[in-house]
Amino acid sequence: MADAELPAQVQPEVSDNDEKGKMHAPEEQAGRHAAPVGPVTSSEQNGKSVSNEESAPAEADVHVEKPPTPPKDEVVSPEPPRQPGHTNGATSTSSGTPQPTPTTSAPETPTAQFPANPRQRTDSQSTTMTTASNATRGSARSTRSSMVFVVTALESIAASKDARKRKPLQDSTQRALSAIRSAQGDASQINPEAMFEPLNLATEASTVSVVTTALDCIGKLISYSYFSAPPPSTADGQHLKAPLIERAIDTICDCFQGEATPAEVQMQIIKSLLAAILNDKIVVHGAGLLKSVRQTYNIFLLSKSSANQQIAQGTLTQMVNTVFERVETRLASKAIRINSSKSSLGNSIAEPQTNGTDTPTAADDETSTVTEPETPVEKEGQPKMTLAMFETQKSFDDAKITDAAPTTVSRAKRNAHSKQPSRTASGHDIPSITVQSEGGSEALSEDEEEDEIYIKDAFLVFRAMCKLSTKALRPEEAVEIKSQGMRSKLLSLHIIHTTLFNHSTVFVNPHSTIKSSSNGEPTPFTQAIKQYLCLSLSRNGASPTNRVFEVSAEIFWLMMRYLRSQLKRELEVFLKEIYLNILEKRAAPNWQKSYIVQHVFGRIGADPRALVEIYLNYDCDRQALDNMYQRIIEHVSRAAGQPVQVNGMQQQAYIETIAKQNSAMNDWRDRGTLPPSLATANINGRHDDQQDFPQEYALKMQSLECLVETLRSIVNWSQQGVTETAAANMVPDGDFRASVDDLRESIDTRGEAGTNGLPAAHSLDGAPADSVSTPVAEDDPAELEKVKQRKTALNNAIRQFNYKPKKGIKALISDGFIPSSDPKDIARFMLSNERINKKSLGEFLGEGDEENIQIMHAFVDAMDFGRTRFVDALRRFLQAFRLPGEAQKIDRLMLKFAERYTTGNPAAFANADTAYVLAYSVIMLNTDQHSAQVKVRMTPEDFIKNNRGINDNADLPEEYLRGIYEEIAHNEIVLDTERETAANLGLVAQQQGAGSGIVSALANVGRDLQREAYAQASDEMSNRTEQLFKNLLRAQKKMGAAATGSTASKGQRYLTASSFKHVGPMFEVTWMSFLTALSGSAQETQNIETIRLCYEGQKLAIRIACLFDLGDPRQAFVSSLARSTNLYNLSEMQAKNVEALKALLDVAHTEGNLLKESWRDILTCVSQLDRFQLISSGVEEGAVPDMLRAQTLTPGALQANGGVRKSMQSPRRPTSRAPPSGTYQTGVAEESRSADMVRGVDRIFTNTANLSGDAIVHFVRALTQVSWQEIQSSGQSDSPRTYSLQKLVEISGYNMLRVRFEWTNIWQVLGQHFIDVGCHDNTHVVYFALNSLRQLSMRFMELEELPGFKFQKDFLKPFELILSNASQVAVKDMVLRCLIQMIQARGDMIRSGWRTMFGVFTVAAREKYESIVNLAFDNVTQVYNDRFGVVISQGAFADLVVCLTEFSKNMKFQKKSLQAIETLRSSVPKMLRTPECPLSQRAVGGKDALDAPQAEGVPRQPSRQTQEEQYWFPVLFAFHDVLMTGEDLEVRSRALNYLFDTLTRYGGDFPMDFWDTLWRQLLYPIFMVLKDRKAINHEAANHEELSVWLSTTLIQALRNMITLFTHFFESLEYMLDRFLDLLALCICQENDTLARIGSNCLQQLILQNVKKFSPVHWEKIVGAFVDLFARTEAKELFSAATNSAYRRESESIMNGASDTTRVNDDASSITSASNALKINGLPPETPTDVSTVNGHSRPPVLRTETSNSLSLSDPDRERSVSPAPSKQSDLEDFASMGPKQHQAPIVVTAARRRYFNQIITKCVLQLLMIETVSELFNNDAVYASIPSHLLLRLMALLKKSYHFAKRFNEDRELRTRLFREGFMKQPPNLLKQESGSASVYVLILLRMYADQSDERAASRPETEAALIPLCSDIVASYIGLDEETQQRNIVTWRPVVIDVLQGYTAFPDPEFGKHVETFAPLAVGLMNREMGQELQRAVQELWQRVCEVKLGLERLHEPPTPTATSPRATVFGGRRGSRAR
Repeated sequence: MADAELPAQVQPEVSDNDEKGKMHAPEEQAGRHAAPVGPVTSSEQNGKSVSNEESAPAEADVHVEKPPTPPKDEVVSPEPPRQPGHTNGATSTSSGTPQPTPTTSAPETPTAQFPANPRQRTDSQSTTMTTASNATRGSARSTRSSMVFVVTALESIAASKDARKRKPLQDSTQRALSAIRSAQGDASQINPEAMFEPLNLATEASTVSVVTTALDCIGKLISYSYFSAPPPSTADGQHLKAPLIERAIDTICDCFQGEATPAEVQMQIIKSLLAAILNDKIVVHGAGLLKSVRQTYNIFLLSKSSANQQIAQGTLTQMVNTVFERVETRLASKAIRINSSKSSLGNSIAEPQTNGTDTPTAADDETSTVTEPETPVEKEGQPKMTLAMFETQKSFDDAKITDAAPTTVSRAKRNAHSKQPSRTASGHDIPSITVQSEGGSEALSEDEEEDEIYIKDAFLVFRAMCKLSTKALRPEEAVEIKSQGMRSKLLSLHIIHTTLFNHSTVFVNPHSTIKSSSNGEPTPFTQAIKQYLCLSLSRNGASPTNRVFEVSAEIFWLMMRYLRSQLKRELEVFLKEIYLNILEKRAAPNWQKSYIVQHVFGRIGADPRALVEIYLNYDCDRQALDNMYQRIIEHVSRAAGQPVQVNGMQQQAYIETIAKQNSAMNDWRDRGTLPPSLATANINGRHDDQQDFPQEYALKMQSLECLVETLRSIVNWSQQGVTETAAANMVPDGDFRASVDDLRESIDTRGEAGTNGLPAAHSLDGAPADSVSTPVAEDDPAELEKVKQRKTALNNAIRQFNYKPKKGIKALISDGFIPSSDPKDIARFMLSNERINKKSLGEFLGEGDEENIQIMHAFVDAMDFGRTRFVDALRRFLQAFRLPGEAQKIDRLMLKFAERYTTGNPAAFANADTAYVLAYSVIMLNTDQHSAQVKVRMTPEDFIKNNRGINDNADLPEEYLRGIYEEIAHNEIVLDTERETAANLGLVAQQQGAGSGIVSALANVGRDLQREAYAQASDEMSNRTEQLFKNLLRAQKKMGAAATGSTASKGQRYLTASSFKHVGPMFEVTWMSFLTALSGSAQETQNIETIRLCYEGQKLAIRIACLFDLGDPRQAFVSSLARSTNLYNLSEMQAKNVEALKALLDVAHTEGNLLKESWRDILTCVSQLDRFQLISSGVEEGAVPDMLRAQTLTPGALQANGGVRKSMQSPRRPTSRAPPSGTYQTGVAEESRSADMVRGVDRIFTNTANLSGDAIVHFVRALTQVSWQEIQSSGQSDSPRTYSLQKLVEISGYNMLRVRFEWTNIWQVLGQHFIDVGCHDNTHVVYFALNSLRQLSMRFMELEELPGFKFQKDFLKPFELILSNASQVAVKDMVLRCLIQMIQARGDMIRSGWRTMFGVFTVAAREKYESIVNLAFDNVTQVYNDRFGVVISQGAFADLVVCLTEFSKNMKFQKKSLQAIETLRSSVPKMLRTPECPLSQRAVGGKDALDAPQAEGVPRQPSRQTQEEQYWFPVLFAFHDVLMTGEDLEVRSRALNYLFDTLTRYGGDFPMDFWDTLWRQLLYPIFMVLKDRKAINHEAANHEELSVWLSTTLIQALRNMITLFTHFFESLEYMLDRFLDLLALCICQENDTLARIGSNCLQQLILQNVKKFSPVHWEKIVGAFVDLFARTEAKELFSAATNSAYRRESESIMNGASDTTRVNDDASSITSASNALKINGLPPETPTDVSTVNGHSRPPVLRTETSNSLSLSDPDRERSVSPAPSKQSDLEDFASMGPKQHQAPIVVTAARRRYFNQIITKCVLQLLMIETVSELFNNDAVYASIPSHLLLRLMALLKKSYHFAKRFNEDRELRTRLFREGFMKQPPNLLKQESGSASVYVLILLRMYADQSDERAASRPETEAALIPLCSDIVASYIGLDEETQQRNIVTWRPVVIDVLQGYTAFPDPEFGKHVETFAPLAVGLMNREMGQELQRAVQELWQRVCEVKLGLERLHEPPTPTATSPRATVFGGRRGSRAR
């Protein structure tokens, strides 16, 4: 049968282009890397086995060393697959004459079976060596013996009937025989043509035996390389003949005449062709090779003999394998060649000898014959190959690499001459491999060209197979598995698979390049073939036929495994469009989903590098179509999570099926061996429906296994560090060994052709590593994480758009995904992004806002409808978005569409209106035809009628409209995405248009609509995938990356995985999918194997979460496992729950260091397990509380529950409890108590000693939480659950040897827990906790604590807190007894613990229980007496003192308080006697007075404090503390005395800075209370209390302070200003008593130290007076009336602080606080507390004997003189105010009253200051000591005070206004201040004037200047007083005037005379008034003196000598006297 008769699907690939020029490769290279021809066992041969049928006897001794010699009488042919162990030897038939009918042996022909472990060919070198040695040993002999078979064959032919019938055959046979005889069997003497001619003629014979004999002989001659010689070159015509080898192959091929060819001939054709192809000495290339492959393929397809089909299949596979093996061998030698390219030419030639190349010598005839070069010459005028012959859209330009490439042969190299034709023949026509070497030698270039020929063969064969596999099948072929088309497709796919599996090196090796036809650039092999490979896969990947689908899936996996780095974008398309798409489709058959999950995703999951790289290159790539890794896991998880109803038998059936499948021969999948037989007799479809289990169950189980395997592999990946990864990459394998360095170089630049093609690495199953070096930091996790986050942000923004478009747009713009808010940018993004929801987009574009309309216009303008049919344009338009439902929105969109369409097609319609109306009409038609709601559908006529006159009042052609109608009716306008979704959901009806009519209904009869629908969906997938590839190739070509790869875009960059850090982010995005599938499956199944698988997956997931510290996933998985234990529902526990428990314990053991917070779930389960063990071993369930159930109860319910359970015998249980223990499954209960389980639990706790520092803290924290839960659940039970509390003590023991640093962190948690437990209501719990704590503490104390550490202090702290929080006395007692026991047992070991011990006793000291206080005090006293030295050495002295202080302050037990304060006092001398105290060295009495040391050998605690701070300060502060906070007056009084006694006694040694400290922290704070009036209110709850405080403590303290200052004047004189400030603070109080005490103490301070003061001190004292006068000056009097609003700042007037803003905040508190003290100037609360003077309330505090002298004015019985309503004093004024004083009282606000009261207080204090100055200067020492300038400064204050008061008194209007505003109940005045200040001022200045001392005399001018004006002013004012209305003033001023006159009178004569003119007129004025006796006498004295001085008259009698009297006697005393009168 001619080629024309071949099936259509094979024709294009097998057509001859014989007219093209034949090109021949040089023969020297023959067989250089070819496979051996001799017998090769399956272990040596990768995929082929060759038989020797006839070996001459002479060959026996060389059958191993001389493989090429035997004739290939019988080729390898496949049989049905044998058992893996069966060896495939070569079977021989009888030697000698050939079998007349070889067909009989056909079925028994040996099988070519692939070895179990495929590997690269390694036998090439041995072949070379044996051939070379054989050349010298036995070539002649073997040649002669070999000629026997030719003679036999020729004789057989000659004797046949055919020879007798055909003369030419007879003649040529005889000629050949004669030639052989004449040459005596020497082949070198025989012309090959002569031998070929009879055999060629014989193949045309009609007798089968003759044909088979001839074919057999030709095959053997080819094996012996007889046909390699060139034709004679004498005649020119000879050159036109094709090479003999090609004619021989043609002859063989021509024998096949289609299916009619006899089976024996078919068999022989196969054998002979195989012999030609497998010959390693002369390698056939080009057309001869392809013709052989094609004919074998045809025999496979057309032969009716199944055996022949099977043999053809095996042979074809073997041929293809051989072609690729040769390329592999050459690539290996090329790598070595490149490495050694710098060596000499000689080395280059010699090298092939070691490389598998035949290098024969010319030593004998046979070799010379065999190596005789046939020199092919290019035909003259033959056209060159051009680009025009092939398609344009390609990844690689293979225009000149045609199937009709000339048959060339290559042979072993002999001399340099042979190189020439090779180069001529190749030229630029034959692609060649390019080697970037520096040598540039000719030998290398020839090798390169020959390499190119080999690679071109591989390319041609592979391309042919790809093209064959893409043939479309006719519908009947698609369903018939035995059809030719289907078998053709399957065989080609299987060959592609085998090639990829066994020869991945050819695809991935960087040296494997082929020159592009267009520019001669070397292109990686994978880039060259990818367009065909991808097309093949796109057409077959979604096939509904199982076998096609399976092989396609296997091919896809191999591409993913080996070629993923080169086919990054292509694989992405397959994943998304085919495999993930199928899993999404509900209608997709389960066997497909199952295969994808098991064989594709399962393998990807098992290959960690592939998995990580999918994540890096798709999930972390913004250009990727989707997050592939995430989608894979999600889909598999969804499949695994599907609930499936299945019974035990079905599960068992599934397990058996899986076992059978695993044991069956899946070699072609897993080991790359021969595919199953595709012979028609053997091939059959699969019957999945007959399985004994649901296919969904298989899918579910496979998905689970896939998920677990994925987790296993990423755990493996994550556990290797970066260095290990790099090391793994560096392991070379097989032929890569020599080219490691070059590979490294080749990936230096990503853009080069070879680099993108460098695969990532083979998976872990032993395949060679492809990637030899990993680019550093290309997969930097941090950078990729940023990219991933960016991608996630984009997805989130798009999701937001899909939900709320406007918000989404804002997010997209703000995140920078849309460059700006320009409508064009937005429209461009919307058009280009597929993830935008079409419905949301439609709604958004249809909105009527201006902004939306602009975006919509830009969106439509971005589409080009030019030269497009209207309906097509409308379809394309409506594919971009989903048309909204609102008519107005549709209208806007259609208007714009019509405008855009008309713009692109101006000639289409009359105007845009036509397009608009027609578009609307088509949309309505679409709805009408395809909506289920429409009952009556539109007809074509209706549609035409509706569109009449729309084309500018003309009609559109009826045919045109009818055509539109038909198109819409048959093909709905619907979104592809919606159609796809419908298909995925299995809504088949969606596919068929409602208007498809009755025809389709009839056509549906008897059809499997579901199957057809899915087949249609598969076709759609294929078409879409194919289209995507075309687009992808087009894009790659545009980018210029197709040929060179040098400008590979960033998006095409392939990231190889090297870092284990990617696993964290990978797991983070998918953990929920894993959790859902694993936990859900474990819950719903009872199959123990499945459960274990799920739990293993969960353990792996926890491992990853722990390794990468992913908190949420870790917590989720551990919680899931914990829930799976079902320990909260013991009665329903099953075996699977025990498995979960085991898994959990396993996790605890393996992941302990990383579990963190998840420990809690595990330890909760451990606790519950203990409960289960107790209950199942016989303990009543009610006796063991269930903490998990207790959690759900309210606290109240818990208490009640606890009450119920208080009695252990109580059988009452809450109804929600599980049934009694009898219902537990026995097996489960026993398992829970098994030794393994107990050991597992114990191991968790014992292993804590090995946990890291952080981990142990997490563990302890979790255990304390569980312990607390147990205790809480126990309520008030007498036997509470303390399992975890016991374990806490246990693990503390295990971890006792940990370093202190770690223990400190542990104890922070543990100590707090003991505190919580110790404060529990249940005393049983507390006792247990305290006992545990005591044991632990004892153990801790055994460990030596070095000085400076405080661990003991920390671990004893819980005792203190338990004691302070405990409510039961028994608990408190136990705490104390624990400590007492510790002191007794471990007292010598206590270091920093003393401090906490005293802390506990301090807490006990505050107790209200006498037994506790006594126990504690007795113990403290014992320590004080016995271990005082130890306490001091350990730095706990201060704590001891604090403890005693608390005892002293215990108000309830005064006896103990007094004992404690006495102990405190005695501690000072005891301390000074204790040798451990450094102060003892200074103690009086020397060492003899010291006590015996108590702390010898005990290291001292270091301290940063000074000795004073360490020892003196605690004691002094203790006294201070008792003094300030003690409540017992006796104790307080003692404390005060002891404080100042101690200071006075020992203060002489204190350094200045310590005195500073004492002042700041002890002394001054006693009086700080005066600064804060609020505090005064707090300190004294009632007036009596304050009085006690003032009269005892404060007064005494103040006096003691003055005494202290006086005693240590030399030490403390620098503090004088502080003391003065303190006294000023007291004086400025609103409280009269305090003010007087302060004043008195100020006087005492000055008087007691007057002799010690220096001028500097006097400066400070006078400064203090200046400050006091300023602070008590009532300036506000002048503003109080004018200011209607109360000013807050004035509140600070009387706060006693030097800055006036200090007490602003107290303003409100004065009113809010209780005024029981009556000290703040407020009206009293109750009238009964008020004493009234003249009808005005005054507080009793002021009714002291001295209070009158402080009042501003005296109460007077006269009606007109009434006292002021002040607490401090009564202001008075003259009463002549008329009737106004009878007006209704003014209402004054509380705040304003406070303000007025503060002003009044100031006035009172100013008087007090005047009095103080007066009294001070009554003391002669004070007067004598103060410097004159300071005394004058002091006098200036009095003068200022006088003028102030005078100004106020004279401002009658102001006083009246104040009165009206309620300031007082009568107009106020400052009469006393005015007269008092004047009086004191005058007397002191007069004294100074009269003083004759040097200093005073020196200052007399200043004194005089100050004195005279004021004196004259006083007298003049007095004269002006009205005797009627100002009688009171006259009485007040009279003593002052007397003082003035008497003082002036005493002046010496000169001075007196000087001022007569001033005083004489005043005296005259006085005489005009009524004068009392004293004044009269004074005036008399004055005049007498005037007479003496001015008139010279002598005194009549000697008057008494006037002397300066004290101010108090003359002024205040005089005033008192006048008042008394």
